[in-house]
Amino acid sequence: MQQTATTLPQHYTDTPIYELEGKYLFSSLWIFVGMANELSKPNDYLRIEIGERDVIIQNCGGRLRAFLNSCSHRHSAIHDQACGNRKLICPYHGWSYDNEGIPTGIPGKEDFPQVYAHPERFALRQFELSTAGHFIFVRLVPGDADLKAFLGESYDFLVNASLGLDKKMDEYNESIGANWKVVIENALEGYHVPMVHRATLGAIKQFSTRRQDIVDHMPDASGHSYMVHKADEKWLRKWRRFETSLGRWPFKFDHYVHQLIFPNLTVTSFMGYSFHIQRFHPDAVDQTTVHSRIYSVHCEGQTEQGTSIMRTVYEEGRRFTREVFAEDRRACENVFHGLRHADWPAVLGKNMEQRIGHFQHNYLKSMGENT
Repeated sequence: MQQTATTLPQHYTDTPIYELEGKYLFSSLWIFVGMANELSKPNDYLRIEIGERDVIIQNCGGRLRAFLNSCSHRHSAIHDQACGNRKLICPYHGWSYDNEGIPTGIPGKEDFPQVYAHPERFALRQFELSTAGHFIFVRLVPGDADLKAFLGESYDFLVNASLGLDKKMDEYNESIGANWKVVIENALEGYHVPMVHRATLGAIKQFSTRRQDIVDHMPDASGHSYMVHKADEKWLRKWRRFETSLGRWPFKFDHYVHQLIFPNLTVTSFMGYSFHIQRFHPDAVDQTTVHSRIYSVHCEGQTEQGTSIMRTVYEEGRRFTREVFAEDRRACENVFHGLRHADWPAVLGKNMEQRIGHFQHNYLKSMGENT
């Protein structure tokens, strides 16, 4: 029996539903915001939008904290750049805050006796923040499940992926003219590869071509899922000739893995020697920004030859990833164009597109009665 999509075209195209997603879905879940290894120094910060909130993630004396980007005085943004290194000082009137977000420096403090007497009452609004390895998550509205419980099986994967992260080999922010769920769903299936990625993904020799060597996993009702695609045995035998030169890295496996951390984070890797981390940020009902990072991993005992091999692998991977992204962008924009004219639910393949059905089910569950 064919599977019918549980979401409808209006879930992707209606502005009122998009606005409800920011208010309910993104506010209630643990949302990935960035990497702790990029905020290693005191006062390192980044700004990020979560739902309807502008949030600061800041290294406060060695501890990461999440604050609303709004001064307690007259609500100016405290940081006006996307990232940097700067103390919590409002650029409008100079109010400064300590590592707890409590105002400690107030020009003309005699005019604010109530603040001077009880500064803790005027602390910056703070949100829950937790980490899995280097992966930082924030939750705007307190809930029952801590981050480890929310992530389930994915928690250990993120911790292990963090073990050897070394250099950031590539980073970009690119826009796609489509709803964020279209972009996520495109990432959850390989059915489109022969048509969309014929000269890129469809042409590589590293992966097994047997259908039984591609296995989807949907371990629980959290919305997280992952796919494991085995390496081609012939290619793997050739690759192993270089293992002595390449050295050892901490999280090694003989397959490709694609992890979705619900609702909008994907982490992919082939064999664990690099990790591709993508956050899909909803900008508007018809616009999504993809924030992409590729990290290398540190290899113990790598020879000069191994370093040269991996340098070539990383350079080719950077070029390849951008080519694949350009192909996906065109595909997603075509899907979104068609959604604007459709008035019936999509049809999903029972095997090749089952992760999409899982995503849609958990999206509707998270939205509750708000759709």
